[in-house]
Amino acid sequence: MVGSDLATIRSRLEALATDDGAFVVACARTGEQPFPVAGLRFPDRETAADALSLATAYRETLARYDPWSPQYDLVVHGTPEPPAGESASRSDVCHGVVGAVFEALSATGHEAAERAVLDGYFAAAETTTDVDDLSVVLLSCAADALDAHLTPAEQAAVLRDAAGRVDFVDSAATPGEALGAVAAADLASTVTRTTDGWRFAAAATGDRGPVTLPVAVALLATDGVDAPAFAPVADRVDLRPTGGPRGLATASE
Repeated sequence: MVGSDLATIRSRLEALATDDGAFVVACARTGEQPFPVAGLRFPDRETAADALSLATAYRETLARYDPWSPQYDLVVHGTPEPPAGESASRSDVCHGVVGAVFEALSATGHEAAERAVLDGYFAAAETTTDVDDLSVVLLSCAADALDAHLTPAEQAAVLRDAAGRVDFVDSAATPGEALGAVAAADLASTVTRTTDGWRFAAAATGDRGPVTLPVAVALLATDGVDAPAFAPVADRVDLRPTGGPRGLATASE
């Protein structure tokens, strides 16, 4: 019976999974992990490849009996490395990033952008009472100000300065660990590894698109990333550690 076949496949998948695995099986287009791999992590790429074969067989079997079941382009993804120790809160990271950006703007004489950040903050403070919500709104205002007043090259210079002023990412961190720190603060989600970078959903959206500012600052705080590039892909953001600077504040079309 098909139910028995599917149960066997699911049992084999669960036997391959570990609680702290660094790889997942997810849709290449959306990053979603459909059943039966939802929530499962695998210890290495080879095991994840075996899981991919099993998950594909499961979905194909299911489709034969339910033609309306959703279709997924399943691939193996690496997951971002979580930060060591206690991670910073969303509010702390937002305020840390915006404060560092504001100081960098002041130090480099970008008065129009500096004033725009302040104006955005005051406007948000008048209409937003929740501290956590206010921090995210402030992050969006800062990102919009950078896009409105600075060229990509100017943004890169300011954000490199700002990256040296934040303390939620260590300079020795890998790009995956830096992205993991932002994800731990709930400012990036559904993070998956791509062939040449990462893909994630931004927690905040500005007037010009998904806010990439905290990820850009986190990456630039490391020793290994100098010119990241961001681009929107459907409802997510494509990140490459090289090829920029592009989309450092918001990933616009």
